[in-house]
Parts: sequence; structure tokens; C-alpha cells
Amino acid sequence: MRSLSSHSFGAASIVATVFLWAAAPTLAQPTPRTIETTAGQDWKHVQTGVIIPAKLSGFDREYVRDLTDKELDVIAQYYSDESRTRLTLFLYRAALDSVPLWFDTADISLRKNTSFVPGTTEFVSSTFTPPGQSRASGMMTVYASSGGDFKATGIAMMPLNGWLAKVRFTSAELTALEMAAALQPILAAVTWPENILSGPVAVPVQPCKNKLKLTEKVKRIKPTMADALIGGLLGVAAETDGTIVEKEAIVYCRDPQDFGQFSAYRANGSKNGYILPLGDAGRALSISQNEAGGLIGGSKGKRYTPMNMQLDQTIIYPDLNKLPTPRLLLAATGDAAAISSTTTWPEGDTTINIGISEENEDR
Repeated sequence: MRSLSSHSFGAASIVATVFLWAAAPTLAQPTPRTIETTAGQDWKHVQTGVIIPAKLSGFDREYVRDLTDKELDVIAQYYSDESRTRLTLFLYRAALDSVPLWFDTADISLRKNTSFVPGTTEFVSSTFTPPGQSRASGMMTVYASSGGDFKATGIAMMPLNGWLAKVRFTSAELTALEMAAALQPILAAVTWPENILSGPVAVPVQPCKNKLKLTEKVKRIKPTMADALIGGLLGVAAETDGTIVEKEAIVYCRDPQDFGQFSAYRANGSKNGYILPLGDAGRALSISQNEAGGLIGGSKGKRYTPMNMQLDQTIIYPDLNKLPTPRLLLAATGDAAAISSTTTWPEGDTTINIGISEENEDR
């Protein structure tokens, strides 16, 4: 193993090492683990400073679980005495710090789940100003149902210093009106950290005005070591979008094409790439034009860089010669061909791992 020189990128220290990937990076989430808490006592999430109470607005805490091994995706489950109302609080460090994008993904999932229940209609959908913040950076929606096992279901989401907080609410006893009135007081009952940077005003995602030109006739471009390093730096740039600084919000639109279970989101209406969320818990694939690729040897034509954006790292794959469909983007980020990766957690301790050696460039 041979080390490259250290680089400085903003406040982060980047150390690049050269090695050959022996296997694909581990992308599967760890098995959910239950965090030990004391019954009747509050529990503090160290990463955010949020105090998860033993009782939240009259609901008893059932458990606290982590879908990672670093408390980057924490779930606290609450229930009413009769277990006819379920309340779930989520804290997670999304790969992209955007309430509108992840809220839209969660709302689409919720609509799909409720579409099978007779008499389900949207009761309210709005933005709100979260506790400790000064702008309407939060989003909420509630659905009413006249059939099935529940009367109402809803979600609320807010930014939290580079993290996201989400409440999921389902009840067989509360009406949609009662649930809508309860969501913000529930958030207010949580003990948040003292210093919260107000997120940007939430702009609901709208359909894009046009369709992306995508194709399934795509080829991988043989990567060079320079491509791997440039890809790693792109991973740093992607992570930098989530740092805790005042910034102009990116406005996402949803591509109008039907991609089955997936939705493709375009930053500021981009025609050269898109984000493909993998569910609503902060993980996503991305593809964007790489204008720096091929500048130091290699192919000179247009190229697009696929990335797998996890909660603690971004994994970069060989460039493609055309903008692929989501089906091919999934395939292009699902094998052992990763050329580099960039750690995004802990914050301020970024490492770029280069997954191609000079000896293998010509193979």
C-alpha cells in the first residue's frame, strides 16, 4: 500500500491511499440494534444533542433503535396506553441536507401505503417554523381515512444542524384535525439542542417542466487513477453541501417520468444529472456530469459520475458515457467496480480512499 500526499479541502483533512478493491464496498445496512435505555428516564442522542424523552406528549417510549453502528439513523417508538396510536421519532444524518427532497420522498411513500385504504384523502399539507428556528423550514402532511384500521396518518420533518428529524404518526383514535393540531406540539415537547441554525425556507417539490433524456445504451469509461481522485473530490463536494453553514437552498424538482418505485430529483432543474433516493431515510444514488473527468489522460468525451451516497460515506464508481436510466444507475453502483470513496462522518475528518492502482490503469 502506498500513500499519496495529504490534501487540504476547506476545513477537512483529506488523506488519500492507493489500493486495489478486493471486493465491493459494504452497502448493506447493519442489523437494527436496540439501544439500552432506562425505563422512565430520558435518553440523549450524543451526535445531535437531542433528548429523547421517556414520555412524549402523553405517549410512552417503547424502544430506541439504531439502523447503523454509529447512531446515524436512530428511531424512537412511542405508543398510547391502548396502542391505538403509534408515534415514531426519527433522527438521521441524510446524505443530502434537504427537507423538501426527503419529505417529498416520505410523502410519496405514505401516499402509496394509504392508496389501498378506502376513503383516504389528504387533509392538510403545509410548512411550519420548527422549535428554536426562525424560518418555515419544516414540512408536514396529514391524511384522513374513513375506512381501514386508522382514522389518520401523517408526517412532519425539520432540519437539525445538518441532520433531519422526522415524526411519523398513525392513529385509530385521533381524527385528522386532532393529529394536525398535535404534530407541532409534539415536536415542541422534544428537548432540542440550544443552538440550532435555522434551515432555509422549505419549498415544496414540484414536477420538473421537462423530462430528462436518459438511455439504457450506456458504457463504462475505463477509469484512471486521476479519475479516482477527481471522483473522491466530487464526493467531498457532495458532502460539503450538508455542512452547517448559512447557504442558499437548492430547489429540487421531480422528473415527471414514471420510474416505478423510484423518483428522480433534479437540483435546480438540472439537465445533466439527478438524485435517486433509496427510500426516505437519507440514502441515495446520484449521477452528474463530470466536467473534470478525462482532463488528465483517459476519454475526452462527455462523462457522468455515479455515486452511492450513504450516511457516513460516498462511494464513487467508473464514469459512464451517457446519462443512464435509474435501472442502469442501480446496476452501475451495485458491483465491485468502485474506484474511490469519501468518508463523510465524523464531520471534519474526511478521508478519500483511491481504489485503483497505477499498475491496473493499463489492464
